[in-house]
Amino acid sequence: MNEHFQALPIDHQDAIAAYPLVFMHDASITTEQWLRFVRRRSRSSSPETGLIAIRDRRGVIHAVFSYRIDSDLRVRRRLSISDLIVAHLPGSRIDDAVSSVVADVSAQHGCQIVTIERPFATPSARRTGCPTAEALLRRNRRVN
Repeated sequence: MNEHFQALPIDHQDAIAAYPLVFMHDASITTEQWLRFVRRRSRSSSPETGLIAIRDRRGVIHAVFSYRIDSDLRVRRRLSISDLIVAHLPGSRIDDAVSSVVADVSAQHGCQIVTIERPFATPSARRTGCPTAEALLRRNRRVN
């Protein structure tokens, strides 16, 4: 990881602390909806799914994502990242931290492939890319 950020699994307390980030990403998500989402994800005792928060030394959460381990068509282990929300602040190096955490989780589970899911948008919806996914692509990391 790096000296400025720390990754941790999201529990109820961290879910409350992460809600402002979720709200900034999508103001239509209520606190109750977010906490229900975290509860459902946390109930799974499988080590192959989870929610991760990345926080700074002050405890401020700058990124969250969910993950699951599955297989691709070639039956290789794949780390699938979804629900990626990142607060981009000038000079924060959060993209490097997210990349590092994803690499660590991938290695921990023996994954050969990493997929970062992008939400489906209708043709009429405004298209905006995820800055973190774009940064990972610029670093020549394979993002499916």
